[in-house]
Amino acid sequence: MTNNAVTNNAAIDRPDPYAVPDAEVPIVDLSTFDTDPDGLSKALCDACATVGFVSVAGHGVDADLIQRFFAISEEFFRLPLEEKLKFRSPNDLLFQGYACPGTGPGFHTSERQSFNVFKFDTVADAIANGYPADVGAVFYDAIWPERPAEFPAIWREYYAAIEHIASRLLRAFERGLGLADGWFAPHVKFSPSTLAANYYSNDIDSGHEPSPFRFPAHTDEDIFTILYQDEGPGSLQLHQRGEGWRNVVPVPGTFVVNIGELMARWTNDKLRATPHRVLAPKNPAEERPRMSAPFFFKPDLDAVIGPIPELLDAGEEPRYETYTGRGWLRRAQENIDSGYDTSKQFAEREAADPTLR
Repeated sequence: MTNNAVTNNAAIDRPDPYAVPDAEVPIVDLSTFDTDPDGLSKALCDACATVGFVSVAGHGVDADLIQRFFAISEEFFRLPLEEKLKFRSPNDLLFQGYACPGTGPGFHTSERQSFNVFKFDTVADAIANGYPADVGAVFYDAIWPERPAEFPAIWREYYAAIEHIASRLLRAFERGLGLADGWFAPHVKFSPSTLAANYYSNDIDSGHEPSPFRFPAHTDEDIFTILYQDEGPGSLQLHQRGEGWRNVVPVPGTFVVNIGELMARWTNDKLRATPHRVLAPKNPAEERPRMSAPFFFKPDLDAVIGPIPELLDAGEEPRYETYTGRGWLRRAQENIDSGYDTSKQFAEREAADPTLR
């Protein structure tokens, strides 16, 4: 795709992003997997095959833990910028530590601050727990802030709780897709999943071009994402194929789960990786911070991701080439290093596929 195609596409008359209807995101009760596994699994897969998003209730995460996680994260984000910058990645990888809007390696191209952690505090701990020796090529020792003092403990508690949701969801996806129980387990035994908190505010001059989007349109590059969002101003929006953009309204007490590109590849698009974006508040008077907490569920570095033969219909051709988890992470980092901009990527896809407009 040439730059001209992207430039011409930018001139397309698009609907007002603030005038879109609410999405009809199905709600599933994960606790019913114990009593009605077939019903829960079918509802989950049906939602992810059509909308690509689902709200999950009955997840078992204590409301007090969610509140403590959000409160201590906000306390960190309200620290002076010069203090937070001490906890940026030392080698420009974005998978751990603090990041904020800006230009160049190690900065976000979107209008958000974030903090990110991996499962273990040190690479040595990961290797001691069975992770491959080269895990240090994509992760590194945790960069915990000096304050708030309880920040690491609360984040570790929250990580473990969301990881438990991920394992239960995988079991439901297996049943809903018709795979054998435990099919995914060997591919996520040493999952390098990451937890992040995204803090959207207007108190950092990013140097980016003005935009109504705090995070431009993109698809996630993991298996699936488990997200908790507060009710701050602005809106998470998804693109429903053939219908257009829709607001994802927060449902108190639920997590939003959306399919990532790797699950779409595994299922040959039977489960859909849905584009989504984050809209800034339209009214400047509403410019108060908003926070979300995504858990990016990733496969093992040695996992092989390509269309699963058992899921291909008779005569159906695989749509994707095969990647290892290691190769996919390397690809993601190369995109970051090259100044990858999701808005440009989406403009190219939009030019080729009018249903994405």
